[in-house]
Formats: sequence, structure tokens, C-alpha cells
Amino acid sequence: MHNPSDKHLQSWYCRQLRSALLFHEPRIAALQVNLKEAYCHTLAISLEIMLYHDDEPLTFDLVWDNGGWRSATLENVS
Repeated sequence: MHNPSDKHLQSWYCRQLRSALLFHEPRIAALQVNLKEAYCHTLAISLEIMLYHDDEPLTFDLVWDNGGWRSATLENVS
């Protein structure tokens, strides 16, 4: 079980990531960032992105592990 300060930090991280993505990518109409799991050196997040003029959302499940991002469908993400 995570302690309350861990949950607060995880929530803060998701909000900051969401804010940064929305600021730097004007084509995003809606964005949801969810924390899937967090361990000592691993962080898994799920992104659901709706772009303007698109009918279907883009979804990404990303994992930070060993100093880099990886995806279930991609080898490495910079």
C-alpha cells in the first residue's frame, strides 16, 4: 500500500505531465494521464489523447524503467 505522500506525488506528476503535453502540442483536444503503477525504479502510465479533427483517441501505455521509456508496442521511446 502506498502512503499518502506517494499518492500526492504521483498525482502531481500526472498533472504536470498532462499540463506540459497540452502546452507543447496544440493539436490535442483532450488528454487523460493515468498512473498504472509505481515502484522504486519503475513508473507505468497510460495516456489517452484525442486530437482535434480525429474521431478515435490515441492510447499509449508507457513504462519508465532502467533510465528510459518503453512501450508494449515499441522498443524504445525517447
